[in-house]
Amino acid sequence: MSGTSTFRGLLVVAASVASVVAAHGQQAPTAASAKVQSYLSSQRTRWQLSAADVADAAVTSTYSEPRTGLTHVYLRQRCQGLEVFGTESDLHLDKAGQVVSQHLAFVRGAAQAARSATPGLTPTQAVAAAAAALHIKLAGGSLRLRTPGEPAVGLVFETGPAAQAQVISVKLLYQALAGGELRLVWQVTLGDPASSHHWNARLDAQTGQLVDKEDLTISEISSFAQLAAQHQRVGSLPAAAAAAHRAPAAVQRTQAVNSYGVWPLTVESPIHGARQLVLNPADAIYSPYGWHDTNGVAGAEYTITRGNNAYAYEDRAGANIAGYSPDGGSNLEFDFPLNTNAQPRFSQDAALTNLFYWNNMVHDVMAYKGFFEAAGSFQTTNYSALGAGGDAVLAEAQDGSGTSNANFLTLPDGQAPRMQMFLWPTVIHAALTITTSSAVGQYQAVAAQYGKPLSATVPFTGQLALVSDATLSSLGCTAPLANPAALAGKIAVVDRGICTFTSKIRNAIDAGATGVIVINNIAGSPTTMASTDTVGIRIPAVMISQADGLLLKAALAGSVPVNGSLLQQGNAFSRDGDLDNGIIVHEYGHGISTRLTGGPTINVCLRNAEQMGEGWSDFFGLWMTTKPGDQGVTPRPIGNYVLAAPPTGTGIRTESYSTDFAVNDLTYALVGTPDYNDVHPIGEIWCATLWDLNWALINRYGYNTNLKGTTGGNNLALQLVLDGCKLQPCRPGFIDGRNAILKADSLFNGAANAALIWQVFARRGMGYGASQGSSNSLTDQVPSFALPPGQTPLATQSAQLTAALEVYPNPAHDQLTVRLGLLGTGPVQLSLHTLLGAQVLSTTVPAATLQATGARLATGALADGLYLLQLRSAEGVATKKVLIQH
Repeated sequence: MSGTSTFRGLLVVAASVASVVAAHGQQAPTAASAKVQSYLSSQRTRWQLSAADVADAAVTSTYSEPRTGLTHVYLRQRCQGLEVFGTESDLHLDKAGQVVSQHLAFVRGAAQAARSATPGLTPTQAVAAAAAALHIKLAGGSLRLRTPGEPAVGLVFETGPAAQAQVISVKLLYQALAGGELRLVWQVTLGDPASSHHWNARLDAQTGQLVDKEDLTISEISSFAQLAAQHQRVGSLPAAAAAAHRAPAAVQRTQAVNSYGVWPLTVESPIHGARQLVLNPADAIYSPYGWHDTNGVAGAEYTITRGNNAYAYEDRAGANIAGYSPDGGSNLEFDFPLNTNAQPRFSQDAALTNLFYWNNMVHDVMAYKGFFEAAGSFQTTNYSALGAGGDAVLAEAQDGSGTSNANFLTLPDGQAPRMQMFLWPTVIHAALTITTSSAVGQYQAVAAQYGKPLSATVPFTGQLALVSDATLSSLGCTAPLANPAALAGKIAVVDRGICTFTSKIRNAIDAGATGVIVINNIAGSPTTMASTDTVGIRIPAVMISQADGLLLKAALAGSVPVNGSLLQQGNAFSRDGDLDNGIIVHEYGHGISTRLTGGPTINVCLRNAEQMGEGWSDFFGLWMTTKPGDQGVTPRPIGNYVLAAPPTGTGIRTESYSTDFAVNDLTYALVGTPDYNDVHPIGEIWCATLWDLNWALINRYGYNTNLKGTTGGNNLALQLVLDGCKLQPCRPGFIDGRNAILKADSLFNGAANAALIWQVFARRGMGYGASQGSSNSLTDQVPSFALPPGQTPLATQSAQLTAALEVYPNPAHDQLTVRLGLLGTGPVQLSLHTLLGAQVLSTTVPAATLQATGARLATGALADGLYLLQLRSAEGVATKKVLIQH
């Protein structure tokens, strides 16, 4: 191709990009402010607000949708020239400038509720007070003003060496408190150099007392690490799969320009499909100059895994500093050897390539669904000049600050987010060999995820001694232990229970023990001891079973010394989270939902009790890894790769996702119950509902393999979900989220799918009449499985009614649960018949019960065989075959 042709081609590309991105228009703040002010003034009496309450609203961000012309305006109340934290609101205007949706959270009588607007502390004093309150050690040196400005707008300071400066932002605000008071506060946003935490703290501007705070880093500790400890097991990849994951020798590798050796789009992880060489994957519209450009001019600025949308590097030191990145050379060839049955550090080039590919792929796909530049997408350079640039994702691979985890930090538009992907140690088996006493023999043990590693060749030997604490028990929970002389220089044996593993081990260390054996307190195999609090533990620690422990304690009660040794068995390779694409998308998803809810410059809208952030992230991960031919009823666990489990494993969630209630029966009624009072299990309920919606729309409109397309039920589902994030209020609850999706369908599809959406949400307890109460509470929800008045179930014919009938387990043993995914009227008759027509069981249940909890039929007295279950209601008759098998 001639140079002229190439240049003309670039001009065409540049022109097309300009026309597309210009459509994502962001109105001038003054124009948006004028429209907002006019609307608030004319409507203030609806909210019982005074003219002063709405007189000086601050527009925090605004942008328009090219697809629909809808303009989103996000705002805060302002009092005495200062924004009021907690009053984040939103207005949405159609092409004609009419408000079609709004949520207002302004405080009534703000001027009367506000204290003085003059702070007693200076900005630097506020930073010092925040660091003290959060136990953060600031980098050395004095604070330097990096971005001067007015306190009401915001100041940026830095401290420490310029190349690794700790950046701290400070802003003077009012904070709306529960009692109606407006407290003058300094908002200080700063990271902790010693951890992954990044805090948004508000301190009393007069006293420096901490008023409130949020950790902006969304971590998966309660879900990932704990469930990993429960589910992990030893397991290398199957031989055939492992062979496929090892790249051929360099001389045999295919040379391909702009190529990436990865598990590509829709492949969840190495256990879900083959690694492939993907060519030229950058999107022509949303990454028009490729993934390695940053200046909007043809030609890559970087040949490493760095570009406009992401910068992937290793951070094994856990220092939050950019480390090594693989170099693809001038041809951008990122195809590197990989062996998943070796320690991940030996395959870091391939892992970083996969992490870089998926961060870019999520960026490109989500841009088509509404996460574009003006909406706050993550880019170094915004080619449209809309929104703020300078915020490509900092993707830290094999991060050393944790294990069995992952997290994502989202800052306001224009400040780079950070993704940290960790290693997931697999279970390390060990052999405990007793050489003296009545307990002579070999026992199975499992090593802790911390402490001194065992050798696979040199045994760790010593005499064993049973701990005794102040209560004369062997739990080892009371410090100091009662028998330090007996434990010094020996391997301590301790019972599990009452206190944490690390407490027991530290107490043994303080008594002089050289190792620790924990005896399980429940029957079955020993498990992995995991913790995030492991500082100072530098001796080996293992767990043995309860049964083996009883033998060991019996021997220790005798007069013969008990000597033994510990030896690692098998390989102890960690799984690399950088290869689990579902988790990568999950983490990136936190950035999407945070930037879209409340607008791209406000990053505190998903910190309330009933928020659904984990649910959106799980849904994004499932959606991006759905393949043609998949079915909604098929169980979809999350995280099986990092758990060293097969694709059919249980994953890291309480239930696998499925439209089949026999697999996943989560409903809104569970929110706030003991097992569903944390963000992760709460999110599972939301994701289960979105997953149902996705498949309901696929069943209606089909599945489109082009994930950037506008047709197909899968694309419509994701579009509605992202539109819903933009339309919902700051600090949303489940019913807010449902209403926003219904509003999106109404605005953009003429409510063509309203009945289907209602049916999906009603099935999971968010039907007509459901109430979330306060989105800051988990104790005031009212579920409902009803449809709106006058709306009949979509399935009224027998065949369709049968499709909504759920019967589980099938085969059944002593009990059969019957549930209907549609709500009808009046009582429902259930009967069970033999194939010859003889009725063997019959009962009548309310329709609402059948949908909410289901009906349970006792089948223990029935003979083995095939039966027909018949449901008869005002809406029709449905039948299902049931196998009884004792």
